[in-house]
Order: sequence, then C-alpha cells, then structure tokens
Amino acid sequence: MPYCPRCGKEVKDDDIYCPQCQAPLKVERPVYRRHDEKYEKDETWEKSEKSEKGEKNEKGEKSEKGEHEDKVLGALTGGLILLWLGVSFLIREYGYITWVSWWAYFVLGVGAILILRGLMAYVKTSSWHGSSGYFIGGAILALLGAGEIFGIRNWWAAIIIVLGVYVILSGVMQKGRNPRP
Repeated sequence: MPYCPRCGKEVKDDDIYCPQCQAPLKVERPVYRRHDEKYEKDETWEKSEKSEKGEKNEKGEKSEKGEHEDKVLGALTGGLILLWLGVSFLIREYGYITWVSWWAYFVLGVGAILILRGLMAYVKTSSWHGSSGYFIGGAILALLGAGEIFGIRNWWAAIIIVLGVYVILSGVMQKGRNPRP
C-alpha cells in the first residue's frame, strides 16, 4: 500500500486525499496552454505546487484572514463579558439589584452577548452550523437569567437537556458529513 508523502500514513490506492492530513495524493503533471502568445502553467498545477512547497496560496491567505477575524471576535466577546461583569457589579453596588439576584442579571447579559456573537458568526459564514452553538448557549443563559428574574423556575432544566442533546448530535453528525478535501 502507498503512504502519504506529507504525514506518512498508509493510504489506499484509490484515495485522492490523505484521510489523516488531507494532503493531495495524486498530483497531475503541468498542462501548458497557449495564452496571449505565451505558455503558462495550468492554475491547478500551480496551486498544488505551492501547497507542496508550503507557500501561501489564495485559500491559505483567506484562511489566515478568517483566523484573525475569529481572534478579534473572540476578544470582543471576552471583553464584552468582562465589561458586563463590571457594569453588573457597579449596578449592584449602587443598590439597583440585590446580591441574591445579581447572578441572574449577569447570566442574562452573558446570554445576550453570546446571542450577539452567534449573530456575528452567522453574518460572517451564512451557516447555521457555525453559529448555532452561540445562539443555543446564549439563549439558554438568557432564559436562565430571565427565568430567575421573573420567577419562572420549573421549565428550564428540561429545555437545557433537550438542547444539549441536540447540540451534541448535530456536532457528531456534522463531523462526518463533509470531509475536508
């Protein structure tokens, strides 16, 4: 059996990509085409050649940009949560809420921040799968906080269990659905 040239994992003869590291296993030779009186390499060959050499290609640059945006959104989310923590302490210190109910207001605010983060993830990716965790987690926290603030206590445990099972199942089912090329 052949082995992957990148990671060394044993692969099948008919595999196009390595199941371990997703490296292309079968690279076609360059195809030269006539264009504007010059010969140029086929784009697919150039891209695979760049990936073998470890050079950045368009996809890699977009990926780095996406990683930077994720870091910014993560920092924004963390900063907003810390800001809300300080504001909620300040509201408590001025006597607008009691220490007994402080946690409910804090959890409600964190839930709203996570829902906002889910909305930003949805706008960025246009995918429910990339933002559903934020929406569901934020909704649960917001419902817990609102339930305590408004005195509704008997429904949230069942909702959390059902939503937790849904999140786990959707994540497990999504993992095998679209393998990376």
